[in-house]
Order: sequence, then C-alpha cells, then structure tokens
Amino acid sequence: MNNVKWFGFFLIIAALTSGCAHLSSEKKYEKLEATQKLFWKSLRWKSYEGAVRVIRFRNPARKLASIDNLNRITLTNYEEGASISTGEEDVYTTDVIFSYVQDETGRLLQVKHKETWWYDKETKNWFLDSDMPDFKFD
Repeated sequence: MNNVKWFGFFLIIAALTSGCAHLSSEKKYEKLEATQKLFWKSLRWKSYEGAVRVIRFRNPARKLASIDNLNRITLTNYEEGASISTGEEDVYTTDVIFSYVQDETGRLLQVKHKETWWYDKETKNWFLDSDMPDFKFD
C-alpha cells in the first residue's frame, strides 16, 4: 500500500513538472511569433534598423548583406506560413511571401523568403538566421 502512495505522489510530481515545461515552451513559442511580427512589420514600415536587430547569424563569420537598397521598395503585404520545427532544439523555419512595389518603376512583385529562427538561451531571445529577402530593385 505504501508503494502505491509513493507511486501516486511521483505521478503527480511528474504531471506538474511536465505541465510547467509545456507552459514554458508555449511562452517561448509566443515570443517567437512576437519577434517574427516585429521583423515583418519593421520591413513593412521601413524601419530597417529594427529589422536588422532581429537578425543574428549562428555562424559569427557570416555577415549581413547591405540594406541600402531597401529604401527603393515599399512592402505592401506579407503572408507567413506556419513555423515548423527543424528537429534541432529551438530552431524553426517559416516561409513568408512578401509583396512589394519597386518605387521607381511602380511594379508590384512578390518574393518567397525561407526564414530560419533560433532561440538564444543566454539572452532568452529569438533571432533570424537568414539574410534579408531577395528583393529585386530594378
């Protein structure tokens, strides 16, 4: 009978612990979604410095391409797909379709951007490990 009580006690502890882990991962995922929206809205409203702050490559040797030409386009819309786990811990990919206008020509174009997002445990923040979308400027 004593063993049954201990088993019940450990079962309750295990359930509570897994519930906390689920809550923690849910909050982490909500933070991912908020960071993604910050990036996409920063591009939409031409706040490129804000968008760049979200980009941090996991390979420190990798450098971000120049963003100087971004002021030659106007983002009109973005459609994000689901964020899907890559199988790597705290790494997700998201496909986003950006619609934009070339300011000089008035042409409306679209570009599909495959984004890789990763969670930095030290700073407790999500970062984009992808270059800017491949917008056409001419």
